[in-house]
Amino acid sequence: MASSLPPAGGAPRNDNSNYMPKILIVEDEEFLSDMYKIKFEQAGYTTIVAGDGLEGFELAKKEQPDLVLLDLILPKLDGFKVLAKLREESSTKKIKVFILSNLGQSDEVNKGMETGADGYFIKANLTPSQLLEKVDAIFNNQGEVAKDKKNKIIYAENFEHQTVEKKQAKILLIEDEEAIVNMYKLRFDKEGFEIEVARNGAWGLKLARQKKFDIILLDMVMPAMDGYEAIKALKSDDNTKDVPIIILSNSAQDGDIKKAKKLGAAACLLKSMITPAKLVQEVEKILNNK
Repeated sequence: MASSLPPAGGAPRNDNSNYMPKILIVEDEEFLSDMYKIKFEQAGYTTIVAGDGLEGFELAKKEQPDLVLLDLILPKLDGFKVLAKLREESSTKKIKVFILSNLGQSDEVNKGMETGADGYFIKANLTPSQLLEKVDAIFNNQGEVAKDKKNKIIYAENFEHQTVEKKQAKILLIEDEEAIVNMYKLRFDKEGFEIEVARNGAWGLKLARQKKFDIILLDMVMPAMDGYEAIKALKSDDNTKDVPIIILSNSAQDGDIKKAKKLGAAACLLKSMITPAKLVQEVEKILNNK
């Protein structure tokens, strides 16, 4: 497909038409697929979503997308099987397929590439904005993704495993979105931290009082008790008042950030702009300054 460079963050257009590249996202976590879909459509891409592997395969045949972003752990048909079927089917075998998964071990990466993937992204290491940049680069043949010359594997820029010393710091994550919990937990476990999860503010407050944590990661919008109430309670309790709190929010309003910091938050981070890898760095920075 001959395409001209788009405006920053915009989908490339065919020189001879108003055709917009079509992306199929095969992802069973609705929170993630919705987030990606919104980001891609804002940039001008036509975007469709499949919630399981079988639906993904059928939609690929029917819709003939220009790119498939394929998760590996899926209901009905896993990503490897979907990929194999796409490469066997005459109508889909030439469609670009990039795996987008939290499975990043060499065995999974090699299996994906050997099965026919055009590239491999580590989901937990890319914000939606960063993923959009990679997709733009795919369509525009730019050098914004790094290729492993031996295996022709395409990685996220920040996929390189960081050599962080395992500190065994104890983290309390208070968060009710299952997809976010899984992403953060995977990364912190990998980096050697001990992490415990509470899925509402009241339960998080109870755990914080019962156990000793080195840092608390706190969502602002939760069942049972919102983030502001939780900060107030934690900072008024002698057992928890000195524990640093990082706020994780979907809002970037200055007023919200100022209020949280006034109540005692050490930092306020926007969920859509912070990768798990960067969150680890923020946690380490705060712990090193304690």
